[in-house]
Amino acid sequence: MMNHSIEVRDLYKTFRFGKGHKTFYDMLDKYLIKPVKKTESKHSDIFYALKGINIAVRKGEKIALVGDNGSGKSTLLKTIAGLYRPNQGKVIVNGKMVLLAGFGVGMMNDLTIEENLYLYGAVYGMDRETIRSKIDDILDWAELREFFKAQYKTLSSGMRTRIAFSATRHIEADIYLLDEALTAGDKSFRHKCDAYFESNKHTDKTFIIATHSLDFVKKFCDKALWLSRGNQVAFGDIHQVLDDYEKQGSLLCAE
Repeated sequence: MMNHSIEVRDLYKTFRFGKGHKTFYDMLDKYLIKPVKKTESKHSDIFYALKGINIAVRKGEKIALVGDNGSGKSTLLKTIAGLYRPNQGKVIVNGKMVLLAGFGVGMMNDLTIEENLYLYGAVYGMDRETIRSKIDDILDWAELREFFKAQYKTLSSGMRTRIAFSATRHIEADIYLLDEALTAGDKSFRHKCDAYFESNKHTDKTFIIATHSLDFVKKFCDKALWLSRGNQVAFGDIHQVLDDYEKQGSLLCAE
């Protein structure tokens, strides 16, 4: 474990459908005169989001999470980050970790960007003076200086991702979990993101990135984890896994 940043062992994560909600038949029984016979479901109300995931990520490795929507990528990242508790198995983390999930976990809608940056930095252990010294760079890099006093809820989804991503660059951590954080911004902003990742490619920082941008992960990542409907299809060399993943996509399109 000393050389590993993350170990995931036989991980299962389930969710329950309809917990605490009345069914269609419950409503009919209540409001109709004649009782309605319920049809017993042949399916369990438990949904398996992750099924027996096993990976070991070495310190400094850059891992891509690939798979179709609903494959379990976001669930895996949130479970590693501790937002979800596994139903079975273990997640072992060695190092300080930060999660950037789309719009920026921890940002508050009714606060201004300035207030949110102080809050965001404080959550990740930055003192107020350090945050103050970084704010100009964060705003300029995100190209949002004119929105300095705007409430976070008034920003578009792309702008939210940009400010959160820009702030995350200044958070010192050993492990970075990114969930679809590369989808926002124009060409200029994406070039900035590429330069940021290139500067970290050969560092001892560990990255696990869920994204549909295969061109990006081929340039930045060492390995890929391919998920499908919660199952671990493959984990290993980036080029081998992505070749197989893309071939499957081609076969599905041809059907």
